[in-house]
Amino acid sequence: SPWLKPCISAARVGLGAMASAKAAAMDAPLKKESFKITGDPRKADGAPNSHVKMTCSRSNFRAAGWKEEDFRKPIVTIAAPYSNSMPCNNQFRDLADIIGAEVEKLGGKAHFAFTPVISDGQTQGTQAMRYSLISREVITDCIEVMHEGYCADAIITLGGCDKSVPAALMPLARKNLIGLSLFGGAAQPGHLPSASAEAKEEVGTVLDPGKVMEAIGAYGKGLIDLEELHRIECVGLPGSGCCSAMFTACTMASVVEAVGMALPGTASHPAAAKDDPRSVTEQKRKDCAATAAALFVLLEKGLSTRDIITEKSLANAVSVVYAVGGSTNAVLHVLAIAYEAGISPEKFNIEDFHRIGQRVPLLANVSPHGRYHMNDLDRVGGIPVVMKELLDAGFLYGDCITVTGRTVAENLAETPNVAALKPPQDIIYPVSKPLSPAGNHIVVLRGNLAPDSAIVKLSGKQDVELIGPAKCYDDEDSAFTAIMAGEIQKGDVLIIRYEGPKGAPGMPEMLSPGSALVGSGLGKHVALVTDGRFSGASHGIMVGHVTPEAAAGGPIALVRNGDMVVVRPGARELSVQLSEEELESRRAAWPGPPERANVKGVLAKYAAQVQSAHVGAITS
Repeated sequence: SPWLKPCISAARVGLGAMASAKAAAMDAPLKKESFKITGDPRKADGAPNSHVKMTCSRSNFRAAGWKEEDFRKPIVTIAAPYSNSMPCNNQFRDLADIIGAEVEKLGGKAHFAFTPVISDGQTQGTQAMRYSLISREVITDCIEVMHEGYCADAIITLGGCDKSVPAALMPLARKNLIGLSLFGGAAQPGHLPSASAEAKEEVGTVLDPGKVMEAIGAYGKGLIDLEELHRIECVGLPGSGCCSAMFTACTMASVVEAVGMALPGTASHPAAAKDDPRSVTEQKRKDCAATAAALFVLLEKGLSTRDIITEKSLANAVSVVYAVGGSTNAVLHVLAIAYEAGISPEKFNIEDFHRIGQRVPLLANVSPHGRYHMNDLDRVGGIPVVMKELLDAGFLYGDCITVTGRTVAENLAETPNVAALKPPQDIIYPVSKPLSPAGNHIVVLRGNLAPDSAIVKLSGKQDVELIGPAKCYDDEDSAFTAIMAGEIQKGDVLIIRYEGPKGAPGMPEMLSPGSALVGSGLGKHVALVTDGRFSGASHGIMVGHVTPEAAAGGPIALVRNGDMVVVRPGARELSVQLSEEELESRRAAWPGPPERANVKGVLAKYAAQVQSAHVGAITS
């Protein structure tokens, strides 16, 4: 028959290709998992994942442009939470392409996985902020789906805006993957020129998103006019990159580096240059190449995530959080990372976070508590210098293995400590003379208002104590309106509730009301207590993560206007001056949480699955 000869010829070619594939498989030591989807020539035809069984899979890969030689390469997932609409992650398509090209040069096959991402800065003060913490879980799940669904051998993830940094690490810990993460980088800080015509060009106010938010409160108090507010809006964020200060994104980038899952120094490298605020820098291109090279070392060594993320490496990360004055969101995210790494709450929990941190002094003079930004920290050596100072003082475990294949101590062997930095500099302080002594940063509180826990960030402030009458609001919007209307007075304790993981749902940040308090001059005189979260930009007397949350019937739901609330960080106390009998009486009469509008789809799924902030607001 005329059709038979070509079939016989093709079959002969196929047999030759199979023999070639089998020989190539013997010479592909880094390709292990992906044989399950491209077919393993070493297996019998009828065996699971055999070369014959996976013929249709390869046919689909060929349709996507794969060549014969690609089936011999390890598949490397490059996971990028990307959107063109936000500055934090809008370079990630370019970064992914750069990493992909480097992976291909080194003999891998790049497999791109783009995920959703939510901007905390753009959603602040809106109902859209409910999706922020939820996005941590969504990104984690998306990366898992795209990596495991293609049986990839290794992974590189990109982290940018707040929740995408822990989300870039959590799937690696969850599935114990071979891989590492790269931070997209902080933006340059903004600059508001002086209004004085005689002032030099460099004179003016250095800005970051926190300052922009506080300007809203200043306008509401009449301290600036609408024209000045607009000027700040236009120059506050000059280009691509995450928040330029030690807010949540840079805090978590520091955590990922400190825990050993990113290359040393990469957390502080800026996303863009001052003279080109949107293009990828040469340094970041080098970071991409170095990250790809490190991945192949990990593949060769067979070093996976749970070899690196341990109780000791998490302790290192916590110590760095306290040394740099990091965000309270680190508590949620580090607990979630520990959970995904299979570390039990008996071995690492919120009390361990507190205990480890209380030993560590505040060293980094960076915003929101200090005068400098992440680009300044990078100028003097970045997170490695902070870690070297901590290591020399006995605050770090030097024997923890990292993605370099070397230990923390080996990585830092040639890194200078603070004393060796070229003077004068006041960006990083030495342990011997810190910016603020130990015990004055993140404190875990308890009391009859927070039987499980609550979090306060002192950022170096000492002797903070406030006892005042409660003013209660059942959502963020009504509290913000009250602040802008001048209804909150010195000495008040502002309660914002039903904003927890289940109650909102999504545990939004209370940066808008908090910044309005600070901007209006009330930051030192009013405590804000909430079952929601705070941005890393927040400062003042801000108590968040109150658990149990109001929606779960926690005591914060029972507080009434005028009840006297005690905020006493020195004693680790958050309480309300009510008897247990009175609280029980109110609990019996509690009508339950208010119904939230439009809680459907993802919001409803999250509310049904999410656990308490006390354990990291995890869902898996």
